[in-house]
Amino acid sequence: MQLSYDRYLDQVLGGWIGKSMGGAVGARFEGNKGWIEIHPDDMFPAQMPPNDDLDLQVLWLKVLEEKGAALTSDDLAAAWLEGCWYPFNEYGIFRRNWRLGIHPPYSGRFTNQFWETGMGCPIRAEIWGYVFPGAPDLAARYAAMDGTLDHTEQSVGAEMMFAAMASMAFFVPDVRRLASMFMHYLPKDTPIERLTRAAFQAYDEGLSLRDARDRLMALAGIPEACDSQINVPFTFLGLLYGGNDLQETMLAALRCGYDTDCTLATAAALVGQILGASCIPEHLKRAVGDELVMGIEYRRAEMTLSALARDTARMGVLLSRECATGVEIVGAPEVAPLPATAKAPAIRLWVEYDGLPAAAPGDTVNVTVHLEGSVPANTFLSIEGPRGWTVVPEIARVDSIHRTIPVALHAPAHTIEWPMRHLFTARLGTYPPVTYTFGVAGAGIWQLLGVYYDALPDERDPVQQRRRFNQHFVSLQRAYLPEPDVDVEAMYQAWSRKLGRPAIVPSYEHEINLSQLIGLRGPYCAYLARTIISPDERSAYIVIGNNDGYRLYLNGELVGEADECVWWSPFNNVHHVTLRSGPNRLLLKLLKRGDDLRFTLGFRASTGRRHGHNTEDWLVDLVDIVPS
Repeated sequence: MQLSYDRYLDQVLGGWIGKSMGGAVGARFEGNKGWIEIHPDDMFPAQMPPNDDLDLQVLWLKVLEEKGAALTSDDLAAAWLEGCWYPFNEYGIFRRNWRLGIHPPYSGRFTNQFWETGMGCPIRAEIWGYVFPGAPDLAARYAAMDGTLDHTEQSVGAEMMFAAMASMAFFVPDVRRLASMFMHYLPKDTPIERLTRAAFQAYDEGLSLRDARDRLMALAGIPEACDSQINVPFTFLGLLYGGNDLQETMLAALRCGYDTDCTLATAAALVGQILGASCIPEHLKRAVGDELVMGIEYRRAEMTLSALARDTARMGVLLSRECATGVEIVGAPEVAPLPATAKAPAIRLWVEYDGLPAAAPGDTVNVTVHLEGSVPANTFLSIEGPRGWTVVPEIARVDSIHRTIPVALHAPAHTIEWPMRHLFTARLGTYPPVTYTFGVAGAGIWQLLGVYYDALPDERDPVQQRRRFNQHFVSLQRAYLPEPDVDVEAMYQAWSRKLGRPAIVPSYEHEINLSQLIGLRGPYCAYLARTIISPDERSAYIVIGNNDGYRLYLNGELVGEADECVWWSPFNNVHHVTLRSGPNRLLLKLLKRGDDLRFTLGFRASTGRRHGHNTEDWLVDLVDIVPS
């Protein structure tokens, strides 16, 4: 296939203009889940805001310029930590996991129960399509390297689909055809796939946009504003009901609400790319201007959209040649070659986990160390772990045939302190040696102080009296143990004897899963305690996800409580606290009044540099005291 360079550059610029435009229009409505109607004259803000939809893609272009086609997920991860402070939602989970030594794809899965289907990676798709014009499979492959930093299959599949669509939009200027070509990247029979197909069906049946939106919500809607399972289908509603009209596409996506900066930016980027910058209406281009507005630390030499398009097209020319995509970009100018760093290493190590990349004392984490590239004969691979851990085998012979080594990492069963971070180093005995650092997260260590309930109903409550044969009863206001002055060690030992085993509840992904010890059905109250060591006195946020009532004490002082039954999400409640230097004692009272109990608790920094817990990184340097 042949592609005129002038047309290619015009379409790339049109895409970046559309991306900036949609993000600017949608930004101030982000999180509004209602039906949003505005007049076209009121679309644009007075000043262009930065947008994470574009910022990270600009950073990915930097990695491409340094690494070329040899880039890996780890290269993207390292660049993120260096050049992008964003710790929001799934971004923060990725940053926490990477600092714990957990690499992609596990960085997108571990402790990411809620945000794994977020919109954070479908919005980063365009760069991969733009630098691989006419090579949709390549675009999708690199999009997957990106998406697995902080997401799992549904969101990653959406990014792969959008990247492939952007790759072929240089040759196929039809949204419906592009979608039909690449919708297979969405995991089959998942909510995102079913709702995306339902969006096209609703449009084909002649439903109004509002009725189409209502249908999608009724079929498998979700309360979270920034989830890809509903926002990707809403993006297609904007594209379908907007036709090829850029302004109407943005207004149609905006009407659907939810993650409006993302849905508008993705839809407008595709239409802008298909049109090309030269065919975007002038009044829309004037509203955006040419300035590249970014909210991260990284800056390019020329902070304009036109320079960004030029530099993106340069990478497209170079990668089309390097990867032999079969696409000839005709009339391209002479471009500077890729640097010497754009070369894959002769040997690469990576680690695959068999299960969670996390452990409590006494656990075993099984991993497989993989070697890629040319491995000399009679080479030895060694694994070094933290003090107290046993690695089996510590040393193994590897060569061009034996390049996958199963390794068992045995956590010490008897230890006093249990850090959040446990780092291992795999070292290949070549010259120079090849090393790879990976991690295992330390589980939180909670002591169960018992489960309690009222077997008899309140005599003054006729409703409870009527249910006395079928129910137990529980109240947040009743102190089943003396709060907060509980004799933790005495109650822990007593319940260890009752249960016939240590009354320990390890929290592997911030989650307190009482079913590890307790099978009591019906309502109950559980008390738990945990002692953590902080390396210094610091302000912090305790971030709680709950679906029922709880009360939390820190060092004998009431931190907060909630007497509620809600849908679980990880940020349902947040408490600002001061951690002492040294040991800090948590006492937690949990209620279970429904069929299931869901409770998570994590710690975020509070630096004062930015506002709110969701703009702070998760702490990874705390240490749990392990009870005897």
